[in-house]
Amino acid sequence: MSRVGSGKLSVTVYERHGVDTCEGQKIARCCIGNICVDAPVDPQVKSGEYDISSAVEDPSLRFCVEAVRARALTAAKSALACHPHESARCVKRFVEYIGLAFGGPVLLVGYNERVAEELNAISPYIYIYDPNRVGPRPFEFVDEANLADVIYRVSVVVIAPGAASSVNIGDMVSLAKRAGKPVVAYGVSFAGLAKQLGIAYFCPFGK
Repeated sequence: MSRVGSGKLSVTVYERHGVDTCEGQKIARCCIGNICVDAPVDPQVKSGEYDISSAVEDPSLRFCVEAVRARALTAAKSALACHPHESARCVKRFVEYIGLAFGGPVLLVGYNERVAEELNAISPYIYIYDPNRVGPRPFEFVDEANLADVIYRVSVVVIAPGAASSVNIGDMVSLAKRAGKPVVAYGVSFAGLAKQLGIAYFCPFGK
């Protein structure tokens, strides 16, 4: 992922959730200078200004910094999340894309209940890897010990933006690529990072 340096990270946490978040997270607008990215953050993150050197010690804020720096390498200045009323359409379109392009089974990295339920409706089997969260059946949560075996079983690895606070995204992508599996990241905060990681990216309504 992108290199971080000195400076300030400005964070504004919104009291709303969305398709980009994992369970328990909120959306935050993260800015360095005039470049902003809407990214999921864990509940302990507060609005304010952070030294980048200290922000990267927090997993949520580190993802914010990396997302903004990656976005800075693209032509657009900012990557802003879609309006909440568009999230249902986004999930349905995303799941249709996954079903048509890859089928299943699917490994979802980062637990978002709405995304998991929609994927479960079109995939013969769905696995979820998220060290920080658990959810109800019919989802099978996998652990570190059997993660590699599960990756070999699935047709595609799907990465939720909120997973970055509990999973090393670069390591996950490398593991999937070694197994010959396609990786698809969704959510506006992956707008620049997906290109750096060499993976597919889906976000139809983000700005």
